[in-house]
Amino acid sequence: MDINDLHPPDDYSHRFFIWHEWIQANGPLTAENVFDYFATSMFYDKQSNNQVLRMQTIHSGLPIENEAEELKRFTGVEFAVVHSQPPTMFIVQKRERLSPDEVRPMAAYFIMNNRIYQSPDVYTILSNRLLTSLHSLQTSLDILRSHRPDYTPRTGFVWPITDPSLPLEITKKRTTEDDAMNVDEASSIAAPKRKVPNSPEAPRRQQNNMLLLNAMRATAAHSKMSLASSAFAASAENLPAETPVTHIRSSATPGPSSQAATPKNVPNAPTTQEPAKVPPGGGKKKRKRI
Repeated sequence: MDINDLHPPDDYSHRFFIWHEWIQANGPLTAENVFDYFATSMFYDKQSNNQVLRMQTIHSGLPIENEAEELKRFTGVEFAVVHSQPPTMFIVQKRERLSPDEVRPMAAYFIMNNRIYQSPDVYTILSNRLLTSLHSLQTSLDILRSHRPDYTPRTGFVWPITDPSLPLEITKKRTTEDDAMNVDEASSIAAPKRKVPNSPEAPRRQQNNMLLLNAMRATAAHSKMSLASSAFAASAENLPAETPVTHIRSSATPGPSSQAATPKNVPNAPTTQEPAKVPPGGGKKKRKRI
């Protein structure tokens, strides 16, 4: 395992540089002395072409008149001030020179209010923003989960929304009524429903009376049929009973002779049977003739 994996080199992306003594000794930053101030920071590379050019002219004591033109003679890493807005804003670019007319940017640094910062790359900016967004979402969901209301079968998870313009007492009263309603709905699952009289404030529900009307019609029709059948049975019972006729034939007279007579106290004579009472609407049964 490479030791750099455990201890990666510091890129100074989370640090800044400021030197108050240098500012007090040399005055505020300008386009001429800003690079000298940048060269004292930890962002400056001592092996860059700028340092090589300075070492070549350090013994002669002559200042470098045009450093940008002199750096075109070299190839490699160099620094250049690409934007100057004294005394508050400066941008220094680190780049690799491939030819006198071709360079490739490597990093950027900005100086703001005498503080030198390293500008982050696009990957660092995007990853930082995504991590910040995810952290905020996770924190919000944790807070919502801890304050989630109780579940009710009728409404589910409903958040109590209050109007800030209403007085505090009315808001508390509504919250108490909502809690009581949720408790009643939860208890109604285990216990049977009870009939509650209609209050004048609550709206009345429309009832379906068609089933009751059809049942009343069927009951009235059935009662009429039962009354007619019972009257018919009563009239049949009030009719007089027929008396049996006995034909007596004499043995002396050869001719047939019939005489209607009413038997009196004949012990062996059959007696008439009373008709059996039938339930109303059952109809009239036929009598047997003997």
